[in-house]
Amino acid sequence: MSPSPRKVILRLPNWVGDIVMSTPALIALRKGWPDSHITVMGKETSRALLEGMALWDSFIPFNRTGKDAGTGGFLKAASRVRKERFDTGIILPNSLSSALLFALGGVKERVGYNRHGRKALLTYPVPVRRVKGRFIPVPMVDYYLKLLEARGIKPAARHTKLTVTEEDAKWAGELWDTRGLSDGQPVIAVTPGAAFGPSKQWIPEYFAGLSDRLRETLHAHVLFLPGPGEEALIAEIIKFCQVSPDILPPSETPLNRLKAVIDRCNLLFTNDTGPRHIAVALDTPVVVVMGPTDFRYTAANLEKTIILRKDIPCSPCMLKVCPKNHECMRGITPEEVFEACKKALGL
Repeated sequence: MSPSPRKVILRLPNWVGDIVMSTPALIALRKGWPDSHITVMGKETSRALLEGMALWDSFIPFNRTGKDAGTGGFLKAASRVRKERFDTGIILPNSLSSALLFALGGVKERVGYNRHGRKALLTYPVPVRRVKGRFIPVPMVDYYLKLLEARGIKPAARHTKLTVTEEDAKWAGELWDTRGLSDGQPVIAVTPGAAFGPSKQWIPEYFAGLSDRLRETLHAHVLFLPGPGEEALIAEIIKFCQVSPDILPPSETPLNRLKAVIDRCNLLFTNDTGPRHIAVALDTPVVVVMGPTDFRYTAANLEKTIILRKDIPCSPCMLKVCPKNHECMRGITPEEVFEACKKALGL
């Protein structure tokens, strides 16, 4: 086992799914360096997502698109880091700015992947797998774990993990009673949006058709969970529904409560986005429609996951907006998803 540095700081990824997929690395860090004082740095929302797991001793909020935006905000964040005099920094994001932040923050030992021209900013530049010069995607769970392995920390487990606090579990139980979801019929959560961009989103008419069929055929409760700024999307879906589903607005579901909702559901149907990974970490069955994203990044812990995707020439394109007819998503029919939902429910 590698000797524990006195003070360690770990920079979290930005996206919800990536944060969840980093939990095996966070667990490994806590177990591998038990005597270290561990600080985690990331968006304030990540604190709510990871709370209850005792993965850190202190937390530094950092949001490049919020209060820490611009050169001034960045330099102030670096100053906050410098005051703590960290011995070791683990940099999970691949960005140049994340390595620069720790370098300017005076972190003595900086561990990160040697990508995007940041080798000079790292004291432990970790190589990535390449074939003929091209980067080869691997599951993000393994990607983060291998970064720690380079520093001598062995993985404790490969499966992602999240916890739900007693307070949030109680809130979800009251929600179930208030909304009449406790009658023994399956509750299927649906997340129709995707923060990455519209290319990840299934078709609104398809969501509506699936919702109606789940209600009529399986007598299931369908609970839509739109994210912030997705009011127009959910309105478009409802316009096509024969029977309006239940909707839980984002104002009621910060990430800690979203965890509690997904944990109580029998199934989550989703685009390839953050809630998918929350469901996996909570051991909730999930059906995922994938279009523009490369499945290799998330090809881990799929025991209770059914992935539906079409192998077409332009996919995976990794584009936020489809320049064509969105064939990768249009080709996945409501009938296919319905059958996958039945299978996931054991019906």
